Amino acid sequence: MIAIVTDSSVGYSQEEISSRGVLSVVPLNYQLGPNFYEEYPSGRNGNYMQMMQQVSPCKTAQPALNNFIRTFSALVGRGYDVICIVLSSALSGTYSSACFAADQVGGNIRVVDSMTIGAGMHLLVDEAVNMVNCGLSAEEIVGHLDRLKQKIGIVFTVESLDRLVFGGRMMSPKAKTTLNLRPVFTLKGKIFFKNNARGARERLEEMVSLVPENTRRLIVCRCGEETDVSEFTQMLKEKLPAVHIHQRVVGPVLSIHVDAGAFGAAYVLKD
Repeated sequence: MIAIVTDSSVGYSQEEISSRGVLSVVPLNYQLGPNFYEEYPSGRNGNYMQMMQQVSPCKTAQPALNNFIRTFSALVGRGYDVICIVLSSALSGTYSSACFAADQVGGNIRVVDSMTIGAGMHLLVDEAVNMVNCGLSAEEIVGHLDRLKQKIGIVFTVESLDRLVFGGRMMSPKAKTTLNLRPVFTLKGKIFFKNNARGARERLEEMVSLVPENTRRLIVCRCGEETDVSEFTQMLKEKLPAVHIHQRVVGPVLSIHVDAGAFGAAYVLKD
């Protein structure tokens, strides 16, 4: 038997977690003002966007080590082999924590650095769950995931650079947000600055151009329910008419780093 473990940045709802059966989700941690929280499944984190605008500091942290140890111990004790898929090691210490917990617990636990975050992880974890359901071995699944994660990418933009800079996730001095300029980034392992787009239309065109033609699955994600991604989604549909586009709202942990108004798309390429 094989179980998949991931962290809460994957953005699943509780219903989605339950429907996947072999999946366990370990919560990331975050701070809003004086209060500390665990990130719950999508739709169960309250009014975090409003709180982010009202309090300081807003910070994130990797999952508590004991949460990984407890999750791994329970699964290994029930006879499962475990494949743990976590957000990019270049952006978080979650991978290191999961590896340390796996060493402490023992058993057959494999930790996979997804080299992505959020919706990109969603694409990778979905594939892992499908492979478990198809009866592949742990070795086969990990091998497939190592190849598949090279085909997953994210393109995104933000309204403000303040939170990316504060969190140490964006180091490029070329990225700017002025009255009419907005930066466009890609994410593959770490964040790469691509261009400062002038005006709303140029920004959308730049982002759409960075989504490859051979994309087979696509998730449009946005920070805050009110962020309008309708034109972006329509432009992607025109470019990739055969690809179904899923919609996601970013949870509190990733929102703290990109802030209100940020949006983007995660894609996985065809073989």
